[in-house]
Amino acid sequence: MEASNWSRALAKFGVDDPFSPDRTAPHMRQALRTAAPHLDTKAPPIASADAVSIPGPAGDMDGRLYTPLHLDGPGPCILFLHGGGYVIGDLETHDILCRRLAAKACVRVLALDYRLAPEHAFPAATDDTLAAFDWLAGEGAAQIGADISKLAVAGDSAGGGLAAMLGQQRRSKIVFQLLIYPLMQLVERRRKTLKALEGHLFSAAALGEIARAYLPDESAASDVLVSPLLEDDLIGLPQTYLAAAELDPLLDEGIAYRDRLRAAGVEVEYVLGKTLPHGYFNLTGVLPGTADLVDQAARAVGDALRRD
Repeated sequence: MEASNWSRALAKFGVDDPFSPDRTAPHMRQALRTAAPHLDTKAPPIASADAVSIPGPAGDMDGRLYTPLHLDGPGPCILFLHGGGYVIGDLETHDILCRRLAAKACVRVLALDYRLAPEHAFPAATDDTLAAFDWLAGEGAAQIGADISKLAVAGDSAGGGLAAMLGQQRRSKIVFQLLIYPLMQLVERRRKTLKALEGHLFSAAALGEIARAYLPDESAASDVLVSPLLEDDLIGLPQTYLAAAELDPLLDEGIAYRDRLRAAGVEVEYVLGKTLPHGYFNLTGVLPGTADLVDQAARAVGDALRRD
């Protein structure tokens, strides 16, 4: 499907410009929930998708545990962090993607419903992410069936930035990170970009709206918890699979992080979705070939986690 066609498909559900200032957060969230099932292909079968309550810094957080078929006993687990610019996205918008990851990686996936801006600005999402991982790597491991020696983290867009942050902050406990067109920094937002990179799910202009919602204190943008691209020490970070989109305002920062990781001695597999927009992991029903790219990423995570 050509870009103009998938743009029209998205616009039908009110997500043509989800970060527009005249849209309210509840409106944006509901529009994306409504659209999500129509934009993805049907997920492969899994054994179960169960609600999980995860202790958090502001009370219990909702999670969802995806268990693949034919899996018995403790094993590897992926903590998944959804995208949406810290403002939209939840367990429902990324349900199909998490099911696909669990099925194709053949490992458990624990998705986290972290707090969203503008109601909960930075550091709420960061605090929730760190708390969820610490629980998974600690007292929650038995409940989840997680082998704490084989934990991975994954996320798309803003969730990819949270995953990268987590990979840095808990590097000794994470063996693999799947970063899907990650939002790696909020310092430089007024960037020159080709019009072709201005997608209907994400644009360079949207970065300003994201920052205003997520960062009431502008100076926090340079904090590595917000902008993990600025972290100086990348030694010992987990093996990385970085999935990029060619038509994406975040393309350059993904390339920059890839190069810095490799310079630090981190093993990185970089896969570019050519002629694809930001968000294509959730657009397998409207963009041919994208399901294969998602499956490729999932298999890479699963293979790495099962490796002795």
